[in-house]
Amino acid sequence: MITKKLYDEAPYDREFRAAIKDVVKTKNGKTGLILDQTLFFPEEGGQSCDKGTLGGFEITHVSIDEDVIIHELQAPADAFSTGDQINGVIDWDHRFSNMQNHTGEHILSGILHRDYSSENMGFHLSDNIVTLDTTKVLTPGQLSELEKKANEVIYANLPVLCRYYTKDELDHMEYRSKLDFEESARLVVIPGVDICACCAPHVKHTGEIGLIKIIKAINYKGGMRFSILSGRRAYEYICAECSRMDDLTHLLSEKRENLISAVERLLEKTESYRLEKIENAKRMLDGEMEKIDDSAEDAVIFVEEVNDITQRNAVNDLASKHSGICGVFSGNDNDGYKFIISMPGGDAREASDLLREKLHAKGGGSKDMVQGSVNAAKDVIIEALNGRR
Repeated sequence: MITKKLYDEAPYDREFRAAIKDVVKTKNGKTGLILDQTLFFPEEGGQSCDKGTLGGFEITHVSIDEDVIIHELQAPADAFSTGDQINGVIDWDHRFSNMQNHTGEHILSGILHRDYSSENMGFHLSDNIVTLDTTKVLTPGQLSELEKKANEVIYANLPVLCRYYTKDELDHMEYRSKLDFEESARLVVIPGVDICACCAPHVKHTGEIGLIKIIKAINYKGGMRFSILSGRRAYEYICAECSRMDDLTHLLSEKRENLISAVERLLEKTESYRLEKIENAKRMLDGEMEKIDDSAEDAVIFVEEVNDITQRNAVNDLASKHSGICGVFSGNDNDGYKFIISMPGGDAREASDLLREKLHAKGGGSKDMVQGSVNAAKDVIIEALNGRR
């Protein structure tokens, strides 16, 4: 009961009529239709399936099992009968977006293979992003060059040729594929750019893609993982980026060409303010330490943000003079505190256990010293620590 793949022959058609060959229940309990032919591309080859309707009912998923395509529907099973004729309508915007992005991936993969000896090791086309895993790491300069070459292919408006080739033809061709074909196979050919085995619908000419944009490229398993957008998705991404740039120009009262220097100045001011704040907190910490009676058993201080070294040094200084809980809590009542605690006359873990039990504090350490964080106000923390007595 092989389903005829109309999308192979007519990827630009948007409607079709077919006969129902069987009504089945899918693995998740929904109604599934098997037709004699279909325009709906199933989830296959790393690409998400087509969307649309059958008989007026929304399709929730399309799958394939040994050339039998199953259309999952949000519909009661008794709405259909074997032998009925049914109309199908493709969600064209979704289909064309997938065609643009899949063909864009072929262009990038072909250039990577041709010019950089980097092979496609994995591909995923979802409704939002395309990821492409390759075998080699490219430099920033090569990445820029790759994107430029890919868009030059678009400007050239090359034909994208899709058809089945016999085993004899395949034996005399060089093409990209992870499989060895014993019979015929469908190849996508972009002259001078790529020849690759592929089952999905593609645009007829590269110019229909409009734009290819590499959004991100990271090192991955000895090669790289690309996040890419093509066609309308790339256009919408660029529009969103431009909108964010406009927002920044208004917020910073700067021209676009001056944004980087404006952000650098802002970061410098922010860092200067942060360091000044820490220095002020250190002075306050020193002042609070001077107020503590040397004869007191406990010595617990609350200050605004100080760096870890200053905080630890203060705790060590307190521990040299006091035998009880010697702690410095850095932060504020709204955002919580980072703490470092020592307990020369006992086990510092007793203090952290109290804070964990009563206030759900996080952290740990040794008998000599513990550190962590707690989201509570100063008075509540003091009350919790006094609970050890």
